Amino acid sequence: MTTIYLERIIIKFPDTHMDFTNQLALLFGVLGQSKNQVLELTGSDQSFFPKLSLDFQSKSSDMLANFVLSNGEITSVKIENSTGLNKQSPHSYTPIKIETVTQRFLHSGMKLVDMDHVGFNLPWFSSGLHPDISGLREHLYLRCLYHTFPTGEPWDFIIPGNTNEIGGFKAVEYTRIRKPKFEIVSFDKTSIPLIQFDVAVNAKYETFTKLFPESLNDTEFRNIWVYLENPYPVDICLVINEFADGDWSDFFKGSKLGETP
Repeated sequence: MTTIYLERIIIKFPDTHMDFTNQLALLFGVLGQSKNQVLELTGSDQSFFPKLSLDFQSKSSDMLANFVLSNGEITSVKIENSTGLNKQSPHSYTPIKIETVTQRFLHSGMKLVDMDHVGFNLPWFSSGLHPDISGLREHLYLRCLYHTFPTGEPWDFIIPGNTNEIGGFKAVEYTRIRKPKFEIVSFDKTSIPLIQFDVAVNAKYETFTKLFPESLNDTEFRNIWVYLENPYPVDICLVINEFADGDWSDFFKGSKLGETP
């Protein structure tokens, strides 16, 4: 019996602002292979699914995340504020131009070397999860390695795996490096949706903190959140970390959705 699995996740940027998306494609180009303005991020293992792609020339007017199954079925989620409410972020930060980010990388010798995960946050101020995320859980948990966050926050993660692991024919080896992961968040801090790219660089925390004083500084995890000026009704953020060997996929052991503890 053939396992139907989540083959690809595609973040789709409308082609209405090519100056911005061309710069974003250039920044991330070292982390994947590009064809026809679609960048497929390099995975830690070619046998792992889902593959993760960034489409910088989508004909849709909406910011979308498409979840594509191996049988061709597509579930599409709009990355938008669907609540009808407006809420200011409790954090203070200054978005900066992507050209400025690129220039600072170039002048400092700092480079992107890894992508741990990509994700989106959907605003939701009612009880429970955002309904689109509840729908994704129900639709995808048998089609991929879909995990809830072990400490209870509404931060879901899809970690890459092979079809035997996804189909339940083989136990998931959580000690293996599994990148890039995909994060799906239901949050109530602000009404602005967020797309985040969790990246690693060839520099120390102390260096990139000084390089981006406009960022939000997370001293606990030794990373910074650099918000990009962008033409869309969303926040787009680089979460910059020090590069480290290994992975943290073993953190998710025991939290796979649908798995009996």
